[in-house]
Amino acid sequence: MTLRALVFDMDGVLFDTERLAAETWAEAARTLGFDLAEEVVRGTIGLDHVLTRAYYDRLFEGRFPFDRAEIVNRDLFRKRIAERGVPVKPGVERILPEARRLGLRVALGTSSRALYAHSMLWLSGIEHYFHALVTRDLVQAGKPSPEIYLKAASLLGCACGECLAFEDSPIGIEAARAAGMPVAMVPDLIAPSEAVRARCARVFASLAEAAEALEAMVRAA
Repeated sequence: MTLRALVFDMDGVLFDTERLAAETWAEAARTLGFDLAEEVVRGTIGLDHVLTRAYYDRLFEGRFPFDRAEIVNRDLFRKRIAERGVPVKPGVERILPEARRLGLRVALGTSSRALYAHSMLWLSGIEHYFHALVTRDLVQAGKPSPEIYLKAASLLGCACGECLAFEDSPIGIEAARAAGMPVAMVPDLIAPSEAVRARCARVFASLAEAAEALEAMVRAA
């Protein structure tokens, strides 16, 4: 494999936002009379808003007021970010400059919508590292569909096999592999099973660990 580019998932990979989202979704649901345990919210990790809606509709047999909950959650989430700042994951400050030093092209591939993704990248001060941004708004289907990764590779001018995807969830891994893109998993809230590990080219404890291995991976390719 010739390694020419990296494609990063966002929540759970670049930003430690999965925990925050679980907190704000649970709080939003409580205000509307629904109790969401952490393991319930974890079931939405990696899903876009369309599939998240379907998840809660199925779970609560159509009784969950998703539109209202989404608005309350968004307000709570923005308030937390304003209070605490963007929670950037350890190693982001190392791997993005290292990718630039090695001449690798870099893209974002997220099932989140554009306004949120652009805001988070800008607020965290890392938007200048990305050559392409692919959000849910730009494709017909979110992950686990391969569309996000296919579009990212196309915008980068690379074949999927020349890109390495960084993911934290089985759904994201499925999407990248369906596009024909090798995957490096950086686990967040979901510990990888042996079956999930077997589907990954590499599993790193952090992006800092991945940054240390990046030059050797480029040379090996």
